[in-house]
Amino acid sequence: MEKRIAHYSLESIKKLILDEQYFITQTARIDYINLGFSDDEVLEVICSLESKNLYKSMTSLQNNTIWQDVYHKKINGIDLYIKLQITQNAIIISFKERT
Repeated sequence: MEKRIAHYSLESIKKLILDEQYFITQTARIDYINLGFSDDEVLEVICSLESKNLYKSMTSLQNNTIWQDVYHKKINGIDLYIKLQITQNAIIISFKERT
């Protein structure tokens, strides 16, 4: 299932990150390290996201009751695909080059 509006408040995601209440998946970390980003740079990119960067919200492939927001943003000439979710913490699910 998909929709074109954010499921989660972007400000809530940013606040959780600033409060150090976030989790980065191993897949996301591997992908952004391969792109040359550090943990701090990834957090800066996410905190710089704006609502206009939202691409879509979609349900998780594993559980259709869990929503994930997908953002696109171009940084340093790289088109990024960023997938975020909130449980009790912000979760950075994907941070990779858009293909």
